[in-house]
Amino acid sequence: MDIRHFLAKQSVFINERIKKLIPKGTPEKLFDAMAYSLTAGGKRLRPILVIESAKAVGKESIEEIIDIAVATEFIHTYSLIHDDLPALDNDDLRRGKSTCHKVYSEAIALLAGDGLQSYAYELISQNKKVDPAKLVKVIYLLAHGTGIYGMVGGQAADILHEKENSFDDVQFIHTHKTAKFIQACCQIGAVLADATEKEESALKNYGLYIGLAFQIQDDILDEIGDEKKLGKKTKKDREKNKLTYPSVYGLEKSKEIAEEYVQKAISEIKVLKNPEILIELAKFIINREV
Repeated sequence: MDIRHFLAKQSVFINERIKKLIPKGTPEKLFDAMAYSLTAGGKRLRPILVIESAKAVGKESIEEIIDIAVATEFIHTYSLIHDDLPALDNDDLRRGKSTCHKVYSEAIALLAGDGLQSYAYELISQNKKVDPAKLVKVIYLLAHGTGIYGMVGGQAADILHEKENSFDDVQFIHTHKTAKFIQACCQIGAVLADATEKEESALKNYGLYIGLAFQIQDDILDEIGDEKKLGKKTKKDREKNKLTYPSVYGLEKSKEIAEEYVQKAISEIKVLKNPEILIELAKFIINREV
């Protein structure tokens, strides 16, 4: 299958749903900032993983879970807004557009990120089509994967270790700041599809491995990627002396490690009913240019 065509089609579908779910209210500037960042584009990998993980264990209809999948993109967008702030990565561009704080001010960008995070949980908790017990587990997985034991913890470690060079530290940082969130999305799909314990475990491991591969490819693209295709400045990690796979292992070894993680991910999900799309997605992650 042409995985790029498939992902482009899925992104259009998810973008349409995002537009319908964008909250409106006052003060207008806050809601405009949220909408600006949500509609700036992107791969929509996290909601796609929720949906495709559910399908991989046999779920046929996604009508009841689509808004939960989209909620993960609200969380992801909040994290990007905050990442771009001067206190963190201090970026001017995101997906080829001015970053949220450049358009709406640092204070509004900070609050827009906060708003997107809390609204994501509103979306999930208001779902009337999914059993409440499942929703509780979904909320736990998302909070754990993106909170202090996941993305937030990883981001803090990333800042605190900018001037160090440890093999253990780079593994901790990228496991937490990137892979844990992706892992949570795969597990959420499993939960929503009534996966068996074995199936959920396979998707959990798959998510961890592709999350690490994804971050390694991000590190590589920051070194050798095309700024026009990426829609953001490159070589930022080197300028800030960030702890990345290329800075610790070098580019060629980093590529090898990413490939190893992809193969591990593929091996994990061969036990699933319909693993084909997830297999192609794992391969795409280390061959992408954006």
